[in-house]
Amino acid sequence: MLDPELIAQRLARCVELFRDPDAKQVQKAEFRALLGLLKDQTVVITDSAGQLLVNGVAVQGKVGSLIQRIGLHNVGEITIQPHAPASDVFELLTALSDQPALGTEDIPTRLRQAGVTKVSVAIADLAPPARVSGPTSRAASQSDDVLGELERNPQAPDVSRLLDALVRQVETAFKAGRFEQVLTLVAGIARGLQQVPRGSDARRHYGIAFKRVYTKAMLDRLAHLASVPKHRSDAILALQRAGAGGVKVLIDLLVAAPAMAERRVLFDALSQMKEGTGQLVHMLDHRQWFVVRNGAELVGELGLEDAVPALARQLEHPDDRVRKAVALALAKIGSGSAAEPLLHALRDRSPEVRMQVALGIGGLKAGALAMPLVVAMEEEQDEAVERELILALGRIGSPDAVLALIKVAQPAGRFFGRKPTVLRAAAVEALRLAGTAAAIGTLEGLVDDSDAEVKEAARAALVDVRKRR
Repeated sequence: MLDPELIAQRLARCVELFRDPDAKQVQKAEFRALLGLLKDQTVVITDSAGQLLVNGVAVQGKVGSLIQRIGLHNVGEITIQPHAPASDVFELLTALSDQPALGTEDIPTRLRQAGVTKVSVAIADLAPPARVSGPTSRAASQSDDVLGELERNPQAPDVSRLLDALVRQVETAFKAGRFEQVLTLVAGIARGLQQVPRGSDARRHYGIAFKRVYTKAMLDRLAHLASVPKHRSDAILALQRAGAGGVKVLIDLLVAAPAMAERRVLFDALSQMKEGTGQLVHMLDHRQWFVVRNGAELVGELGLEDAVPALARQLEHPDDRVRKAVALALAKIGSGSAAEPLLHALRDRSPEVRMQVALGIGGLKAGALAMPLVVAMEEEQDEAVERELILALGRIGSPDAVLALIKVAQPAGRFFGRKPTVLRAAAVEALRLAGTAAAIGTLEGLVDDSDAEVKEAARAALVDVRKRR
């Protein structure tokens, strides 16, 4: 007998695993288990306003990630026929797990091109219905009239009535699956609020309207539309008005996003949000490695200094991928509070982790990191990492950093001793990056160096520095 709950959970689990390139063995086992459930009868999976139905039965289990993927691909219904070939089901899972990109084929087209015959997908109707005569046309016209009236006068004496009418239209459009219309209405209300001064009575009515609109299912749909380029600005505007709730749904999508391109879109959206940074920091203590990695990448992009203690705790994480992301995040934050954790990261057992620190550091804001880098250079055994540490000092360009570079660039010195040519040449390049008076003076002294490679590098560096001055 068909078990809707179990089928939905297995399908959700398979989609999650297909999105993790490092889960091949578990992926195979879950895929075989799913095929075993799909043998005897047709399975129809429907997304009904954020509620997953399997053969008409509402599913209550943990299938949020599957609902997100279905929404992201604008899928209205999936039909899997009895004894569907493994290859057909595999193509479906692969299509759902991939990130949709602008201008590429939708899932039904993709399945047809792959020769799939026993699995079919129907696209949901995101667009508002065409203007034809009848009740639907009149409703759309009323919607335009009310929204236009609000946009003309966001503080109209009857703003409460206008907002109440728009909220009802949002609810009606949402139930009908017209999500683009929903977004237009909600973004229009948000734009109206932007023109209303704080403390006004009208602003209170807007707050009431948003409380009625922002259900969990609504926020999920708005978050999915934030991934569609043409809807992104309106969706982000709408989510900003949802505060921490809007941040939460974007974070949920981020947690399940393995591809950097997809995470980039979500990063950009989250970076424009004004609330919920505490939720981002909490991601760093998650039990799943890829959630911690995604969180580290985001707090690094946002430069959240409040995240430094949580990042520091993850420097002992057993997964190199997490430690690399954490190290890079600490380097991008680059504050004084990050200096000690970064020094710890610069002693990591993995050269790749140490390299991430070096690659991520730069700019005057990282001035406090100059001396930790000098200490790390003394201890570093990997020449490639040492070279990147030298270049990082050049990007910092502080007096301490330049002094250390001068000592590395010299053929011999009491502080560092003789350095290989490759490192001296790297120091010359770093002095070029720094471009300070002390750096230029050193480069001028190196144009007559006995090492031909260093001499040539110094001459080229001087030419470049003088062009920039």
